[in-house]
Amino acid sequence: MIRASRCARGGLVLLSLLALCRWASPSPQVSPLPLVLVAEVPLPGKAVRFDYQDIDPSTKRLFIAHMSDDAVVVVSAVDGSLLKVMPRIPTPRGVVVAADAKRVFVTSSPSQLVIIDSQTLKELGRVGTGRSPDGVAWDSVHRVVGVSDQGDGALSLIAGSGAGARKQVALGSETGNVVFDLGRATFWITVVAAAGPDQLVSVDPLAAKVVARVPVPGCSGAHGLRIHPNGKSALIACEGNSKVARVELGGAHAVTLAPSGPDPDVLAIDPGLALLYVAAESGDLSVFDLAKPGLVTIGHEHPGAASHSVAVDSATHHVFFPLAVGPHGAPVLRILRPAGP
Repeated sequence: MIRASRCARGGLVLLSLLALCRWASPSPQVSPLPLVLVAEVPLPGKAVRFDYQDIDPSTKRLFIAHMSDDAVVVVSAVDGSLLKVMPRIPTPRGVVVAADAKRVFVTSSPSQLVIIDSQTLKELGRVGTGRSPDGVAWDSVHRVVGVSDQGDGALSLIAGSGAGARKQVALGSETGNVVFDLGRATFWITVVAAAGPDQLVSVDPLAAKVVARVPVPGCSGAHGLRIHPNGKSALIACEGNSKVARVELGGAHAVTLAPSGPDPDVLAIDPGLALLYVAAESGDLSVFDLAKPGLVTIGHEHPGAASHSVAVDSATHHVFFPLAVGPHGAPVLRILRPAGP
């Protein structure tokens, strides 16, 4: 279960034991994973849904999509303090930091990509995408932004660090999240297939061509996606049947499945501790040991109601959960870390 620790100073709110029990007690059928509460910080805006997050390691800033409040919230990854709110960004969903380009890319409905200067925190422009853009990834090799056009079942490839020409690659009935594989210099994207099992698809950023289609049997509603730090496998959240899939990217593409909380969504990896965090719409958090083959469950937590979004600072091992409704009915950023000596 989550245990309280000393919160950082500077306007942070220390939860009482009663609040911890009400908001963070795991359900009795799962094994508890000791996580320590670092801080709980009030967030601005309406008590409505947040979505993806990403951390800029060079500036220690956390960018959070406040999806249903049409804003991007920027906070310090050090102590959670508020740095800026960027309003009037309709339905922001995917967020990726391109630290080498000093840019942040945010997908925004109905069909646009918002480009932000990560240093000045000023908006630089907006460019077109496909329908209902969701996940977004940065190709630091070719300077291409990959956008999952969920409504089109396609991947948009936008050249010139997001300011150039756009090519769209049709993939299936619906796409989920997208990541860039630095070792292979390709994008991987989850695809819900019209017939047959869902797929993990590799796309060449320059040729705008499908390189490989990997079926993921047993995974329904393939959505959240991360690449294992060793580059040998992909981790997928299967929101349709509440499972996590580990897919080997070489050989026969062996698939390992494990249960998650109901409706898994966002995945985050702490490479230093070899931990995979799987956040679910139910508020359940599943944690897996990536140092071992397959999917070995370490434990479960319940960081808060509808805590479906998770991000990890690999330097401090802090884990971030923006919650639409905190203990006092307003948005909060709950910051945890694994318990240790």
